[in-house]
Amino acid sequence: MRRPLPHWSHYLGLKANSSRDEKMAETLNIQALDPYFKDEVAQEPGCEHLLRCFSCGVCTATCPVSEIEPSFSPSRIIRQVLYGLREPLLSSPTLWYCACCANCSFQCPQDVRFLDIIQGLRNLAIRTGMIDEERAAQLARGEQLIQELRRRFIARVISASPEDLDLRAILVQLASELDFATEKET
Repeated sequence: MRRPLPHWSHYLGLKANSSRDEKMAETLNIQALDPYFKDEVAQEPGCEHLLRCFSCGVCTATCPVSEIEPSFSPSRIIRQVLYGLREPLLSSPTLWYCACCANCSFQCPQDVRFLDIIQGLRNLAIRTGMIDEERAAQLARGEQLIQELRRRFIARVISASPEDLDLRAILVQLASELDFATEKET
């Protein structure tokens, strides 16, 4: 038996009221859409290829965050930009879920650099006051920490000899260093 396709509102990230028999989407106020939002985003550094997206979904399929957090979907975020959903998108916490791994950008057949787009959207959210600057700074520090951990992990894996390569031990050691680093900062 075939599964029914999701309602179109699912692809825009709108909440649907689900019942056993049907899904009804929230009403979308067309007057609240910003037809110039996509142009504004395309002006951000690295976002000039935004309009090339044809919604193939490769970005979401290769995204490790979307595997564990279904509300994060690079292709949905791009569609929200293209449809002009400025306020709901810039005020959404999902903008800050991206792990900046660049899988989406590497795999995109249209060279839409989602990593640059997410950074551009974050910058717009900060500039327009959609997110508190202090909260944005906290999130930026968290992202820097993740990048540093990734760098340290890769460096240790590369430098370990094949017989000494114990990924679990490396992760445990990095976790203890992280605990030490956060205690030191406070």
